[in-house]
Amino acid sequence: MKHNKVVAIIQARMTSTRLPGKVLKRIGDKSILEILVNRLKRAKRISLILVATTKRKEDDKIVELLKKLGVEWYRGSEDDVLKRYIDASKVAGADVVVRVTADNPLTDPELMDELIEAHLESEADYTHCVRTPLGISAEVVNRDILERIDSIAKDAEYREHVTLYIREHPELFKIHVAKAEELGLNYPDLRLTVDTKEDLELMRKLQENLGDLEKLEIREVVEFLDKHPEIRRINAQVEQKLPNSADSPRSKVSVIIRTHNSAKFVRNAVDSVLSQTPAKKFYEILVIDDGSTDATKKLLKSYGDKIRLMEKQGLGPIKAANLGIEHSRCEYVIFLDSDDAFEPNALEQMLNAIQNSDADFVHCDYYEKNMENGEVKTISLKDNIFNSVAGGILFKKSLLKKLGGYDEGLVFPEYDLLIKLTRKKCRYEHVAMPLFTYVRHKGSLTSDKEIVKKGFKQLFDRYGEIKGLRDY
Repeated sequence: MKHNKVVAIIQARMTSTRLPGKVLKRIGDKSILEILVNRLKRAKRISLILVATTKRKEDDKIVELLKKLGVEWYRGSEDDVLKRYIDASKVAGADVVVRVTADNPLTDPELMDELIEAHLESEADYTHCVRTPLGISAEVVNRDILERIDSIAKDAEYREHVTLYIREHPELFKIHVAKAEELGLNYPDLRLTVDTKEDLELMRKLQENLGDLEKLEIREVVEFLDKHPEIRRINAQVEQKLPNSADSPRSKVSVIIRTHNSAKFVRNAVDSVLSQTPAKKFYEILVIDDGSTDATKKLLKSYGDKIRLMEKQGLGPIKAANLGIEHSRCEYVIFLDSDDAFEPNALEQMLNAIQNSDADFVHCDYYEKNMENGEVKTISLKDNIFNSVAGGILFKKSLLKKLGGYDEGLVFPEYDLLIKLTRKKCRYEHVAMPLFTYVRHKGSLTSDKEIVKKGFKQLFDRYGEIKGLRDY
């Protein structure tokens, strides 16, 4: 094996905002941290367990416990958790780091061994598992990868959430994803972490009914909670905060809205995203404003931190799209023009379609509104993918990056991208219902017959005959 020393590093501190001191809260006669450490000792592929805490005085209590348990520790930065992990891994001499958080007392040692084995066999940079119960899994990452992202990931969010940069830039790393359904652990709606008093109450109920948590099998927990829904409901309404593990409900979709002097319309577009379900934390709204001189900027700034606003002049819609791809923070990307709008639940349906099928992209039907006469008609994509428009395609960001985004030298780069997708036989799903409204204007690009002719010639010169292109 290329790597031989695997170290489990548990990040732990006393200053949690929602449940201060949670890592030393008692469940039965032991603290959460002690339960976790003893569970990790059952993992066969770990060479060493080390707790990475901070230099704050409050965390002296953590060190006192570790001394009693005979467990090693490292004290580093409170806010720069990435640096804390790198320094701790150097002290431990780790080749491979297994990242664990101290608020997950039911971290599964058997699952951890499987992830380590898969990581080493696949020679991955980073390995994680999706759709397991929140709080039972771990992440596996090579130390040299942590050192690599240390030099490029400067945003505070990336410094706080150790592997976030890797997950948001999958094109840069070799990532192995284990799927919970293949491991018999496909229960993504089950919450087995401790971040609130409700979470702690549920853990104590498990200990009272099932005994020692150190030896508890996850399947026992699942079976028990299935039989006792009243206990499962104790923390069912708790919403997870920002990501502290690979399976946290982090924002999944970057909605990129391109705008220029669109004060009359853009509020409708932004509000159509903010009203989506599930909770808006699943969606990042990135607005690219191309030098607006009307009231657009003032309107957008009124949203505060509900959106991310980037201002740059002289882009045009295609350069704005590529800029959005470059700066999006999510796994999936979808575009929305400032005068278009999503239907309720649109993003949820497309997100479910792409995740359940493991497709590369999803496209949907839509309503087309003609601003000249007010006519609205339904456009179906069942038999022709080339009827797709920007707001109806949800892409894997990694796919767009791999294809180089949109070709800025073409009149119809959207068609060019669709041609590439179909000819490369990328996997896709069709959602056969109209999920957004697309607005056509009299002065739009496609109303100029000469430009349309030029655009089609560019495509024909590049690809030859293309069936299905929309006749404008």
